[in-house]
Amino acid sequence: MMVKKIGLVLALSLNMTGLWAQTQITLEKVVNEWSFHSPSAEKLRLAYENISLAHKNYLKGFLPSIAFNMNPVSFNHSLRLMQNPTDGSYSYVNDYSNTSNVGLTVQQRIGVTGGVFSVSSNLSVLTEFSTRRNNFNTTPLALNYSQQLWGGYYTYKKLKKIEQIKIRNAARQYCSDMAEIQIKTLNGFLSLFLADITRKLALRNIAISDTLLIAGKALLDNGHFTEYEYKQLELQANNNLYVYETSQKDYQRLLRQLWALLGKHEIPDSVEVAMPDFTLPLTIESEVVARYARKNNPFALSQEAKRLEAEQTLFNAKLSNRFNANINVSYGLNQYAEHFSDAYRKPDYSQGVMIGFQIPIFQWGINRNKLQMAKNNYRNTMVELEEEEMGYANDLLDKVSSYNHGVKLYFLSKRSYQLAQEQYELLSAKFRLGKVSIYEITSVQKDLYEALKRYYSSIQTVWYQFYMLRKIALYDFINHYELVDTLLAN
Repeated sequence: MMVKKIGLVLALSLNMTGLWAQTQITLEKVVNEWSFHSPSAEKLRLAYENISLAHKNYLKGFLPSIAFNMNPVSFNHSLRLMQNPTDGSYSYVNDYSNTSNVGLTVQQRIGVTGGVFSVSSNLSVLTEFSTRRNNFNTTPLALNYSQQLWGGYYTYKKLKKIEQIKIRNAARQYCSDMAEIQIKTLNGFLSLFLADITRKLALRNIAISDTLLIAGKALLDNGHFTEYEYKQLELQANNNLYVYETSQKDYQRLLRQLWALLGKHEIPDSVEVAMPDFTLPLTIESEVVARYARKNNPFALSQEAKRLEAEQTLFNAKLSNRFNANINVSYGLNQYAEHFSDAYRKPDYSQGVMIGFQIPIFQWGINRNKLQMAKNNYRNTMVELEEEEMGYANDLLDKVSSYNHGVKLYFLSKRSYQLAQEQYELLSAKFRLGKVSIYEITSVQKDLYEALKRYYSSIQTVWYQFYMLRKIALYDFINHYELVDTLLAN
Protein backbone atom coordinates (compact mmCIF):
# COMPACT_ATOMS: atom_id res chain seq x y z
CA MET A 1 0.00 0.00 0.00
CA MET A 2 2.85 2.40 0.83
CA VAL A 3 4.40 1.90 -2.64
CA LYS A 4 1.06 2.68 -4.26
CA LYS A 5 0.66 5.84 -2.20
CA ILE A 6 4.15 7.01 -3.15
CA GLY A 7 3.31 6.37 -6.82
CA LEU A 8 0.11 8.38 -6.57
CA VAL A 9 1.87 11.32 -4.94
CA LEU A 10 4.64 11.18 -7.55
CA ALA A 11 2.04 11.17 -10.34
CA LEU A 12 0.41 14.26 -8.88
CA SER A 13 3.78 15.98 -8.58
CA LEU A 14 4.63 15.25 -12.21
CA ASN A 15 1.24 16.56 -13.28
CA MET A 16 1.57 19.75 -11.28
CA THR A 17 5.12 20.47 -12.47
CA GLY A 18 4.05 20.11 -16.12
CA LEU A 19 6.34 17.22 -17.05
CA TRP A 20 3.43 15.61 -18.88
CA ALA A 21 1.84 17.27 -21.89
CA GLN A 22 -1.60 18.39 -20.85
CA THR A 23 -4.78 19.54 -22.53
CA GLN A 24 -6.34 22.27 -20.47
CA ILE A 25 -10.11 22.30 -20.10
CA THR A 26 -11.65 25.60 -19.04
CA LEU A 27 -15.25 26.50 -18.44
CA GLU A 28 -15.07 29.25 -21.06
CA LYS A 29 -13.67 26.90 -23.71
CA VAL A 30 -16.16 24.10 -23.02
CA VAL A 31 -19.28 26.25 -22.77
CA ASN A 32 -18.65 29.05 -25.25
CA GLU A 33 -16.60 27.24 -27.89
CA TRP A 34 -16.68 23.46 -27.91
CA SER A 35 -20.40 23.18 -27.18
CA PHE A 36 -21.21 24.85 -30.53
CA HIS A 37 -19.48 22.01 -32.39
CA SER A 38 -21.27 19.22 -30.53
CA PRO A 39 -23.66 16.77 -32.27
CA SER A 40 -26.61 18.30 -30.40
CA ALA A 41 -25.75 21.75 -31.74
CA GLU A 42 -25.43 20.38 -35.28
CA LYS A 43 -28.90 18.80 -35.05
CA LEU A 44 -30.33 22.13 -33.89
CA ARG A 45 -28.72 23.93 -36.82
CA LEU A 46 -30.22 21.47 -39.32
CA ALA A 47 -33.69 21.73 -37.74
CA TYR A 48 -33.54 25.53 -37.79
CA GLU A 49 -32.39 25.49 -41.41
CA ASN A 50 -35.49 23.45 -42.31
CA ILE A 51 -37.72 25.99 -40.55
CA SER A 52 -36.04 28.83 -42.44
CA LEU A 53 -36.51 27.00 -45.75
CA ALA A 54 -40.19 26.37 -44.95
CA HIS A 55 -40.66 30.08 -44.26
CA LYS A 56 -38.98 30.96 -47.56
CA ASN A 57 -41.37 28.56 -49.30
CA TYR A 58 -44.28 30.36 -47.63
CA LEU A 59 -43.06 33.72 -48.93
CA LYS A 60 -42.40 32.32 -52.41
CA GLY A 61 -45.97 31.01 -52.41
CA PHE A 62 -47.06 34.61 -53.11
CA LEU A 63 -44.83 34.79 -56.19
CA PRO A 64 -46.07 33.67 -59.63
CA SER A 65 -45.73 29.93 -60.19
CA ILE A 66 -45.30 28.38 -63.63
CA ALA A 67 -46.40 24.81 -64.31
CA PHE A 68 -45.92 22.88 -67.53
CA ASN A 69 -47.91 19.68 -68.05
CA MET A 70 -47.84 17.21 -70.91
CA ASN A 71 -49.65 13.93 -71.52
CA PRO A 72 -48.39 12.66 -74.88
CA VAL A 73 -50.04 9.23 -74.88
CA SER A 74 -53.51 8.23 -73.76
CA PHE A 75 -54.22 5.32 -76.14
CA ASN A 76 -57.43 3.30 -76.17
CA HIS A 77 -58.59 0.47 -78.43
CA SER A 78 -61.83 -1.11 -77.21
CA LEU A 79 -65.58 -1.41 -77.74
CA ARG A 80 -67.53 1.29 -75.94
CA LEU A 81 -71.27 1.37 -75.26
CA MET A 82 -72.77 4.55 -76.78
CA GLN A 83 -76.35 5.95 -76.87
CA ASN A 84 -77.88 7.42 -79.98
CA PRO A 85 -78.91 11.02 -79.22
CA THR A 86 -81.85 10.82 -81.67
CA ASP A 87 -83.75 7.70 -80.70
CA GLY A 88 -81.98 6.76 -77.47
CA SER A 89 -80.89 3.35 -78.70
CA TYR A 90 -77.61 1.79 -77.56
CA SER A 91 -74.84 0.30 -79.67
CA TYR A 92 -71.20 -0.64 -79.31
CA VAL A 93 -68.64 1.53 -81.09
CA ASN A 94 -65.05 0.62 -81.84
CA ASP A 95 -62.93 3.25 -80.03
CA TYR A 96 -59.48 3.28 -81.60
CA SER A 97 -57.84 6.57 -80.65
CA ASN A 98 -55.10 8.42 -78.83
CA THR A 99 -55.40 11.69 -76.93
CA SER A 100 -52.45 13.99 -76.30
CA ASN A 101 -52.45 17.30 -74.49
CA VAL A 102 -49.96 19.91 -73.41
CA GLY A 103 -50.46 23.04 -71.35
CA LEU A 104 -48.77 25.91 -69.54
CA THR A 105 -50.22 27.64 -66.47
CA VAL A 106 -49.05 30.74 -64.63
CA GLN A 107 -50.70 31.18 -61.22
CA GLN A 108 -50.55 34.05 -58.75
CA ARG A 109 -51.99 34.21 -55.24
CA ILE A 110 -53.49 37.60 -54.45
CA GLY A 111 -52.85 37.77 -50.73
CA VAL A 112 -54.70 41.02 -50.08
CA THR A 113 -58.00 39.63 -51.34
CA GLY A 114 -57.36 35.97 -50.60
CA GLY A 115 -58.00 35.05 -54.24
CA VAL A 116 -56.11 33.12 -56.90
CA PHE A 117 -55.48 34.44 -60.44
CA SER A 118 -54.23 32.20 -63.23
CA VAL A 119 -53.33 32.45 -66.92
CA SER A 120 -53.16 29.27 -68.96
CA SER A 121 -52.82 27.97 -72.51
CA ASN A 122 -53.64 24.42 -73.63
CA LEU A 123 -53.54 22.23 -76.72
CA SER A 124 -55.32 18.89 -77.04
CA VAL A 125 -54.99 16.49 -80.01
CA LEU A 126 -57.39 13.61 -80.64
CA THR A 127 -56.13 11.07 -83.19
CA GLU A 128 -58.78 8.68 -84.55
CA PHE A 129 -56.93 5.74 -86.12
CA SER A 130 -60.05 4.14 -87.56
CA THR A 131 -60.84 7.19 -89.73
CA ARG A 132 -57.26 8.47 -89.88
CA ARG A 133 -58.31 11.88 -88.71
CA ASN A 134 -56.89 14.38 -86.22
CA ASN A 135 -58.85 16.85 -84.14
CA PHE A 136 -57.19 19.84 -82.50
CA ASN A 137 -58.75 21.62 -79.56
CA THR A 138 -56.90 24.76 -78.44
CA THR A 139 -57.24 27.29 -75.67
CA PRO A 140 -54.71 29.97 -76.63
CA LEU A 141 -55.53 32.06 -73.58
CA ALA A 142 -57.59 31.44 -70.46
CA LEU A 143 -57.89 33.83 -67.52
CA ASN A 144 -59.38 32.69 -64.22
CA TYR A 145 -59.92 34.35 -60.87
CA SER A 146 -61.58 32.88 -57.76
CA GLN A 147 -61.99 33.96 -54.16
CA GLN A 148 -64.20 33.91 -51.12
CA LEU A 149 -66.46 36.97 -50.89
CA TRP A 150 -65.90 37.79 -47.19
CA GLY A 151 -62.95 37.21 -44.89
CA GLY A 152 -60.18 36.86 -47.44
CA TYR A 153 -58.29 39.99 -46.50
CA TYR A 154 -58.67 39.44 -42.74
CA THR A 155 -57.44 35.86 -43.04
CA TYR A 156 -54.50 36.91 -45.19
CA LYS A 157 -53.48 39.65 -42.78
CA LYS A 158 -53.83 37.46 -39.69
CA LEU A 159 -52.02 34.45 -41.16
CA LYS A 160 -49.21 36.66 -42.43
CA LYS A 161 -48.72 38.12 -38.96
CA ILE A 162 -48.77 34.65 -37.39
CA GLU A 163 -46.16 33.44 -39.89
CA GLN A 164 -43.93 36.43 -39.16
CA ILE A 165 -44.15 35.78 -35.43
CA LYS A 166 -43.42 32.08 -35.92
CA ILE A 167 -40.25 32.65 -37.92
CA ARG A 168 -39.03 35.26 -35.42
CA ASN A 169 -39.88 32.89 -32.60
CA ALA A 170 -38.07 30.05 -34.38
CA ALA A 171 -34.88 32.13 -34.30
CA ARG A 172 -35.38 32.88 -30.59
CA GLN A 173 -36.15 29.22 -29.88
CA TYR A 174 -33.03 28.14 -31.73
CA CYS A 175 -30.93 30.51 -29.60
CA SER A 176 -32.67 29.29 -26.44
CA ASP A 177 -31.98 25.66 -27.38
CA MET A 178 -28.34 26.49 -28.08
CA ALA A 179 -28.16 28.11 -24.64
CA GLU A 180 -29.64 24.91 -23.19
CA ILE A 181 -26.81 22.91 -24.79
CA GLN A 182 -24.38 25.31 -23.12
CA ILE A 183 -26.04 24.54 -19.77
CA LYS A 184 -25.66 20.78 -20.36
CA THR A 185 -21.98 21.14 -21.18
CA LEU A 186 -21.58 23.44 -18.17
CA ASN A 187 -23.00 20.75 -15.88
CA GLY A 188 -20.73 18.18 -17.47
CA PHE A 189 -17.68 20.39 -16.90
CA LEU A 190 -18.60 21.18 -13.29
CA SER A 191 -19.15 17.49 -12.48
CA LEU A 192 -15.72 16.74 -13.94
CA PHE A 193 -14.25 19.62 -11.95
CA LEU A 194 -15.67 18.23 -8.68
CA ALA A 195 -14.16 14.79 -9.33
CA ASP A 196 -10.85 16.44 -10.21
CA ILE A 197 -10.55 18.59 -7.07
CA THR A 198 -11.77 15.69 -4.91
CA ARG A 199 -9.05 13.36 -6.19
CA LYS A 200 -6.41 16.07 -5.88
CA LEU A 201 -7.48 16.78 -2.30
CA ALA A 202 -7.43 13.06 -1.57
CA LEU A 203 -3.89 12.78 -2.96
CA ARG A 204 -2.72 15.63 -0.78
CA ASN A 205 -4.41 14.10 2.24
CA ILE A 206 -2.73 10.77 1.44
CA ALA A 207 0.65 12.48 1.59
CA ILE A 208 -0.26 14.10 4.91
CA SER A 209 -1.62 10.80 6.26
CA ASP A 210 1.66 9.04 5.42
CA THR A 211 3.52 11.64 7.47
CA LEU A 212 1.03 11.27 10.30
CA LEU A 213 1.42 7.49 10.23
CA ILE A 214 5.18 7.83 10.63
CA ALA A 215 4.69 10.22 13.55
CA GLY A 216 1.99 7.98 15.04
CA LYS A 217 4.28 4.95 14.82
CA ALA A 218 6.95 6.81 16.74
CA LEU A 219 4.44 7.87 19.40
CA LEU A 220 3.19 4.28 19.63
CA ASP A 221 6.70 2.91 20.06
CA ASN A 222 7.43 5.49 22.80
CA GLY A 223 4.24 4.65 24.66
CA HIS A 224 2.52 8.00 23.94
CA PHE A 225 0.00 6.40 21.61
CA THR A 226 -2.37 3.49 22.08
CA GLU A 227 -2.86 0.72 19.57
CA TYR A 228 -6.45 1.90 19.06
CA GLU A 229 -5.35 5.44 18.26
CA TYR A 230 -2.76 4.23 15.78
CA LYS A 231 -5.29 1.99 14.01
CA GLN A 232 -7.67 4.95 13.92
CA LEU A 233 -4.97 6.92 12.15
CA GLU A 234 -4.42 4.06 9.74
CA LEU A 235 -8.17 3.89 9.09
CA GLN A 236 -8.14 7.57 8.20
CA ALA A 237 -5.30 7.01 5.73
CA ASN A 238 -7.23 4.12 4.20
CA ASN A 239 -10.33 6.29 3.86
CA ASN A 240 -8.26 8.91 2.02
CA LEU A 241 -7.10 6.24 -0.41
CA TYR A 242 -10.71 5.05 -0.84
CA VAL A 243 -11.83 8.61 -1.62
CA TYR A 244 -9.07 8.95 -4.21
CA GLU A 245 -9.87 5.68 -5.97
CA THR A 246 -13.57 6.53 -6.10
CA SER A 247 -13.04 10.07 -7.35
CA GLN A 248 -10.45 8.85 -9.89
CA LYS A 249 -12.98 6.43 -11.37
CA ASP A 250 -15.67 9.15 -11.39
CA TYR A 251 -13.21 11.54 -13.04
CA GLN A 252 -12.45 9.14 -15.90
CA ARG A 253 -16.14 8.34 -16.40
CA LEU A 254 -17.19 12.00 -16.40
CA LEU A 255 -14.35 12.91 -18.78
CA ARG A 256 -15.60 10.29 -21.26
CA GLN A 257 -19.16 11.58 -20.89
CA LEU A 258 -18.11 15.19 -21.47
CA TRP A 259 -16.03 14.22 -24.52
CA ALA A 260 -19.00 12.29 -25.96
CA LEU A 261 -21.34 15.22 -25.29
CA LEU A 262 -18.96 17.55 -27.11
CA GLY A 263 -18.59 15.13 -30.02
CA LYS A 264 -14.85 14.67 -29.51
CA HIS A 265 -13.43 11.27 -30.38
CA GLU A 266 -9.95 11.04 -28.85
CA ILE A 267 -9.44 11.69 -25.15
CA PRO A 268 -6.01 13.24 -24.39
CA ASP A 269 -3.55 11.27 -22.27
CA SER A 270 -3.47 14.02 -19.67
CA VAL A 271 -6.10 16.65 -18.93
CA GLU A 272 -5.98 19.65 -16.65
CA VAL A 273 -9.37 20.90 -15.48
CA ALA A 274 -8.94 24.60 -14.78
CA MET A 275 -10.58 26.22 -11.80
CA PRO A 276 -13.44 28.42 -13.11
CA ASP A 277 -12.74 32.08 -12.43
CA PHE A 278 -15.57 33.84 -10.65
CA THR A 279 -16.35 36.59 -13.15
CA LEU A 280 -20.11 36.60 -12.56
CA PRO A 281 -22.07 39.69 -11.54
CA LEU A 282 -22.49 40.05 -7.79
CA THR A 283 -26.17 40.90 -8.31
CA ILE A 284 -28.60 40.89 -11.23
CA GLU A 285 -31.66 43.11 -11.22
CA SER A 286 -34.97 41.38 -11.91
CA GLU A 287 -36.19 44.35 -13.99
CA VAL A 288 -33.24 43.93 -16.38
CA VAL A 289 -33.90 40.21 -16.78
CA ALA A 290 -37.63 40.79 -17.33
CA ARG A 291 -36.98 43.49 -19.96
CA TYR A 292 -34.67 41.35 -22.07
CA ALA A 293 -36.85 38.27 -21.55
CA ARG A 294 -39.86 40.12 -23.00
CA LYS A 295 -37.73 41.12 -25.97
CA ASN A 296 -35.80 37.92 -26.68
CA ASN A 297 -37.37 34.91 -24.99
CA PRO A 298 -39.45 32.65 -27.27
CA PHE A 299 -42.12 32.43 -24.57
CA ALA A 300 -43.38 35.97 -25.24
CA LEU A 301 -43.63 35.48 -29.00
CA SER A 302 -45.23 32.04 -28.65
CA GLN A 303 -47.90 33.57 -26.41
CA GLU A 304 -48.62 36.19 -29.07
CA ALA A 305 -48.83 33.49 -31.75
CA LYS A 306 -51.31 31.48 -29.62
CA ARG A 307 -53.41 34.61 -29.11
CA LEU A 308 -53.55 35.34 -32.85
CA GLU A 309 -54.36 31.71 -33.71
CA ALA A 310 -57.21 31.74 -31.18
CA GLU A 311 -58.58 34.93 -32.78
CA GLN A 312 -58.33 33.37 -36.23
CA THR A 313 -60.15 30.22 -35.07
CA LEU A 314 -62.96 32.31 -33.58
CA PHE A 315 -63.21 34.39 -36.77
CA ASN A 316 -63.49 31.24 -38.90
CA ALA A 317 -66.27 29.96 -36.65
CA LYS A 318 -68.16 33.25 -37.03
CA LEU A 319 -67.58 33.24 -40.78
CA SER A 320 -69.01 29.74 -41.20
CA ASN A 321 -72.16 30.83 -39.37
CA ARG A 322 -72.85 33.84 -41.59
CA PHE A 323 -73.80 34.65 -45.16
CA ASN A 324 -70.87 34.14 -47.54
CA ALA A 325 -70.19 33.35 -51.18
CA ASN A 326 -67.53 31.95 -53.48
CA ILE A 327 -66.88 33.75 -56.75
CA ASN A 328 -65.21 32.31 -59.83
CA VAL A 329 -64.74 34.39 -62.98
CA SER A 330 -63.14 33.09 -66.18
CA TYR A 331 -62.45 34.49 -69.64
CA GLY A 332 -60.62 32.90 -72.51
CA LEU A 333 -60.31 31.96 -76.16
CA ASN A 334 -61.17 28.57 -77.59
CA GLN A 335 -61.04 26.92 -81.03
CA TYR A 336 -61.53 23.53 -82.65
CA ALA A 337 -60.14 22.35 -86.02
CA GLU A 338 -59.02 19.30 -87.90
CA HIS A 339 -55.70 20.94 -88.87
CA PHE A 340 -53.19 22.42 -86.50
CA SER A 341 -52.79 25.63 -88.55
CA ASP A 342 -56.54 26.31 -88.26
CA ALA A 343 -56.72 25.56 -84.53
CA TYR A 344 -55.40 29.04 -83.64
CA ARG A 345 -57.34 31.05 -86.26
CA LYS A 346 -60.19 33.27 -85.15
CA PRO A 347 -60.75 31.64 -81.78
CA ASP A 348 -64.13 31.98 -80.10
CA TYR A 349 -64.59 33.74 -76.81
CA SER A 350 -65.11 31.69 -73.70
CA GLN A 351 -66.55 33.38 -70.59
CA GLY A 352 -67.84 32.06 -67.34
CA VAL A 353 -69.05 33.39 -64.00
CA MET A 354 -69.95 31.20 -61.07
CA ILE A 355 -71.21 32.49 -57.72
CA GLY A 356 -72.07 30.11 -54.95
CA PHE A 357 -73.86 31.34 -51.81
CA GLN A 358 -73.72 29.95 -48.30
CA ILE A 359 -76.77 31.08 -46.32
CA PRO A 360 -77.43 29.35 -42.97
CA ILE A 361 -81.19 29.62 -42.33
CA PHE A 362 -82.43 27.16 -39.73
CA GLN A 363 -80.47 24.29 -38.16
CA TRP A 364 -82.13 23.90 -34.78
CA GLY A 365 -79.53 26.10 -33.11
CA ILE A 366 -76.61 23.84 -34.08
CA ASN A 367 -74.55 26.65 -35.61
CA ARG A 368 -75.36 28.93 -32.69
CA ASN A 369 -74.07 26.29 -30.29
CA LYS A 370 -70.95 25.79 -32.42
CA LEU A 371 -70.31 29.53 -32.32
CA GLN A 372 -70.76 29.62 -28.55
CA MET A 373 -68.35 26.69 -28.21
CA ALA A 374 -65.81 28.61 -30.31
CA LYS A 375 -66.26 31.66 -28.06
CA ASN A 376 -65.79 29.52 -24.96
CA ASN A 377 -62.64 27.96 -26.40
CA TYR A 378 -61.31 31.42 -27.22
CA ARG A 379 -61.99 32.65 -23.69
CA ASN A 380 -60.43 29.50 -22.24
CA THR A 381 -57.29 30.10 -24.32
CA MET A 382 -57.08 33.71 -23.09
CA VAL A 383 -57.38 32.55 -19.44
CA GLU A 384 -54.66 29.92 -19.98
CA LEU A 385 -52.36 32.48 -21.57
CA GLU A 386 -52.89 34.84 -18.65
CA GLU A 387 -52.13 32.07 -16.14
CA GLU A 388 -48.99 31.04 -18.03
CA GLU A 389 -47.74 34.62 -18.14
CA MET A 390 -48.28 35.10 -14.40
CA GLY A 391 -46.50 31.83 -13.63
CA TYR A 392 -43.67 32.76 -15.97
CA ALA A 393 -43.21 36.16 -14.28
CA ASN A 394 -43.16 34.60 -10.80
CA ASP A 395 -40.72 31.91 -11.89
CA LEU A 396 -38.45 34.58 -13.33
CA LEU A 397 -38.40 36.48 -10.02
CA ASP A 398 -37.60 33.24 -8.16
CA LYS A 399 -34.66 32.50 -10.47
CA VAL A 400 -33.19 35.99 -10.06
CA SER A 401 -33.58 35.78 -6.29
CA SER A 402 -31.96 32.33 -6.24
CA TYR A 403 -28.98 33.59 -8.22
CA ASN A 404 -28.38 36.60 -5.96
CA HIS A 405 -28.68 34.35 -2.90
CA GLY A 406 -26.39 31.77 -4.51
CA VAL A 407 -23.62 34.35 -5.00
CA LYS A 408 -23.62 35.05 -1.26
CA LEU A 409 -23.47 31.33 -0.46
CA TYR A 410 -20.60 30.93 -2.93
CA PHE A 411 -18.34 33.38 -1.10
CA LEU A 412 -19.29 31.93 2.29
CA SER A 413 -18.61 28.35 1.22
CA LYS A 414 -15.36 29.35 -0.49
CA ARG A 415 -14.09 30.97 2.70
CA SER A 416 -15.23 27.96 4.76
CA TYR A 417 -13.33 25.63 2.45
CA GLN A 418 -10.17 27.75 2.73
CA LEU A 419 -10.44 27.79 6.54
CA ALA A 420 -11.03 24.03 6.63
CA GLN A 421 -7.87 23.44 4.59
CA GLU A 422 -5.83 25.73 6.82
CA GLN A 423 -7.19 24.07 9.95
CA TYR A 424 -6.39 20.61 8.67
CA GLU A 425 -2.81 21.52 7.75
CA LEU A 426 -2.31 23.34 11.07
CA LEU A 427 -3.63 20.45 13.15
CA SER A 428 -1.58 17.97 11.09
CA ALA A 429 1.58 19.90 12.02
CA LYS A 430 0.55 19.99 15.69
CA PHE A 431 -0.25 16.29 15.61
CA ARG A 432 3.28 15.50 14.52
CA LEU A 433 4.44 17.36 17.62
CA GLY A 434 2.05 15.39 19.81
CA LYS A 435 -0.11 18.40 20.69
CA VAL A 436 -3.36 17.20 19.03
CA SER A 437 -5.27 13.96 19.51
CA ILE A 438 -6.26 11.60 16.71
CA TYR A 439 -9.93 12.40 17.32
CA GLU A 440 -9.37 16.07 16.58
CA ILE A 441 -7.45 15.42 13.35
CA THR A 442 -10.15 12.95 12.18
CA SER A 443 -12.92 15.44 12.95
CA VAL A 444 -11.14 18.23 11.08
CA GLN A 445 -10.67 16.03 8.02
CA LYS A 446 -14.40 15.26 7.95
CA ASP A 447 -15.07 18.99 8.18
CA LEU A 448 -12.70 19.50 5.26
CA TYR A 449 -14.62 17.10 3.01
CA GLU A 450 -17.94 18.61 4.04
CA ALA A 451 -16.63 22.10 3.26
CA LEU A 452 -15.45 20.84 -0.12
CA LYS A 453 -18.93 19.49 -0.91
CA ARG A 454 -20.60 22.77 0.07
CA TYR A 455 -18.04 24.73 -1.95
CA TYR A 456 -18.57 22.63 -5.06
CA SER A 457 -22.34 22.74 -4.62
CA SER A 458 -22.23 26.55 -4.44
CA ILE A 459 -20.04 26.72 -7.59
CA GLN A 460 -22.36 24.44 -9.51
CA THR A 461 -25.48 26.26 -8.30
CA VAL A 462 -24.35 29.80 -9.01
CA TRP A 463 -22.99 29.01 -12.50
CA TYR A 464 -26.09 27.02 -13.40
CA GLN A 465 -28.39 29.79 -12.19
CA PHE A 466 -26.40 32.40 -14.12
CA TYR A 467 -26.57 30.46 -17.38
CA MET A 468 -30.26 29.79 -16.80
CA LEU A 469 -30.92 33.55 -16.53
CA ARG A 470 -28.68 34.00 -19.57
CA LYS A 471 -30.83 31.53 -21.49
CA ILE A 472 -34.10 33.14 -20.38
CA ALA A 473 -33.06 36.68 -21.31
CA LEU A 474 -30.68 35.70 -24.17
CA TYR A 475 -28.44 38.38 -22.75
CA ASP A 476 -24.85 38.23 -21.49
CA PHE A 477 -24.90 39.90 -18.07
CA ILE A 478 -21.08 39.85 -17.91
CA ASN A 479 -20.21 41.58 -21.19
CA HIS A 480 -23.61 43.27 -21.57
CA TYR A 481 -24.74 42.30 -25.06
CA GLU A 482 -27.66 40.36 -26.54
CA LEU A 483 -26.93 36.79 -27.56
CA VAL A 484 -29.31 36.38 -30.51
CA ASP A 485 -26.87 37.44 -33.22
CA THR A 486 -23.97 35.58 -31.58
CA LEU A 487 -25.85 32.30 -31.19
CA LEU A 488 -27.35 32.50 -34.67
CA ALA A 489 -23.85 32.95 -36.08
CA ASN A 490 -22.78 29.72 -34.40
